[in-house]
Amino acid sequence: MLNQKIKNKGQALVEFVIILPIIMIIIFVIIDFSNVFYQKNNLESIMNSVVTYKENGKSNEYIKNQIKDDVKITYEINDENLTINISKDIKLITPFSSMFFESPYTISTERIILYE
Repeated sequence: MLNQKIKNKGQALVEFVIILPIIMIIIFVIIDFSNVFYQKNNLESIMNSVVTYKENGKSNEYIKNQIKDDVKITYEINDENLTINISKDIKLITPFSSMFFESPYTISTERIILYE
């Protein structure tokens, strides 16, 4: 009876050791995905500010000075439309995420507004 309990504990330990790395990888990828999602929402918020500044006639230098984040802003004028593109590189936090995604991971957002 005692021998059977020791076998069960050993088997549970081996199963735990096999499953632990998989669980850790999943947790780390979730952490990085959450960070990318947060940064994407932050980029959308910055885009709203940039569009408001452009609609109020502010210059590109003024907008760049108002945005404290390290983002790349590009403008393209086509006929009557102004295309604003904002991108940012995000360094992945956990080492396991770089196995699945390139680091730094680039996120971007684009908005097209009427330019008169």
